[in-house]
Amino acid sequence: MFDFMNMANSPQSREMLFRMMSKQMGQLRGFREAISRVEVVIKRNERGFETAHRPERQCQVETMLKESTDNWIEMLSRGFQAVGYKVKIYE
Repeated sequence: MFDFMNMANSPQSREMLFRMMSKQMGQLRGFREAISRVEVVIKRNERGFETAHRPERQCQVETMLKESTDNWIEMLSRGFQAVGYKVKIYE
């Protein structure tokens, strides 16, 4: 049986996921260079976190940042909902 909680807690599984993401991004040469100039800030709180990034002039990069943020929010909220938390997303 697939044990997602064990996978999510495993440093090896997380490393494999991030390696796959990095490999996929490596295929987009000029795009990757533009992304590397974007600074993403993650502020850790006692029981949560906030993320922010500066707007990017290049339209493709800005679109990707928005899509990535939306995807991570959906994945995170669905993960919390799956284990029983009540989730509220504020726009």
